[in-house]
Amino acid sequence: MDNSKFSKIALVLSVVALAASIVVLIISLNSGKTAGTSQKTDSDGIVLDSAGNISIAYVNLDTLLLEYKYSIKLNEDLLTEQAKAKANLESRIKAFEKKYNDFMEKMRLGSFISQASMESQQNELMQEQANLEQLDAQLTEELMIKQSEMNEELYDTVMNFIKKQYADQYTLILGNAAGSNILYAASGMNITRDVIDKLNERYAKSNAAN
Repeated sequence: MDNSKFSKIALVLSVVALAASIVVLIISLNSGKTAGTSQKTDSDGIVLDSAGNISIAYVNLDTLLLEYKYSIKLNEDLLTEQAKAKANLESRIKAFEKKYNDFMEKMRLGSFISQASMESQQNELMQEQANLEQLDAQLTEELMIKQSEMNEELYDTVMNFIKKQYADQYTLILGNAAGSNILYAASGMNITRDVIDKLNERYAKSNAAN
């Protein structure tokens, strides 16, 4: 029984897929959002820096997803589910292999009471093998669905947080990840650490409240 499909499931968060969704995050602002702040805005309410330029920043998504504690928890939960599913499948495969080996030994010794008995046990083995293959496919699909749901939840969490936390500071926030389009940016444009710290602070408060 080939259960190698499990190794094909990307258990570490799908950074590339997530990054593709938020490679460019454009925040439209109005003048009311920046009231009482030191930021400048143009006539359309677009945030400008102190030099009068459009305010742009970027977030390193690889780092964020590896250091955001909620992301770590979700990933570890998925790893645990995968380990349990794999252990369950491997246990059933071993039981099947024992039955199969016993069957083959009976055939070698010619110890079946009748041809009908041999065929009946053979059919049972074939049905059990088909059930195991179906279970393998089912478990793989379930894990892939859960990973997709996890990525979507993280995407919504990060996107909503960035919009709420940084809408009055930046006009454009880019998502940077391995293979993305950002080849160079001044160090001051990298707000990854600030985003991670604030996300983890909010996550800690949420856990404390529960």
